[in-house]
Amino acid sequence: MSKPGYADQGFWFRIVFMLLYWLILNLAITVFGFLLIVVSVVKLGSKSNPDLLGGWLKKVSLFIGQVFSFLSYKTEEKPFPFQPWPEVNSDDEG
Repeated sequence: MSKPGYADQGFWFRIVFMLLYWLILNLAITVFGFLLIVVSVVKLGSKSNPDLLGGWLKKVSLFIGQVFSFLSYKTEEKPFPFQPWPEVNSDDEG
């Protein structure tokens, strides 16, 4: 007879990581919102495209996607710092 899920030690470790990543997700969404406002103001005030800020915005959005995948049990891989920080490909920008 197999044990129920709550008797598995891995289950409890995952719950702890999910709680930590839920807190990190809230912080990441706040940073994303701040970057979104800064990029919008820069684009509004000038004709130049803020490539550096846009790259950061893309990286934070990829990180948020990784956290959502982990929290929704889509993947067992923990996001950053257990994986490398998401990188933006040159053909993804633009």
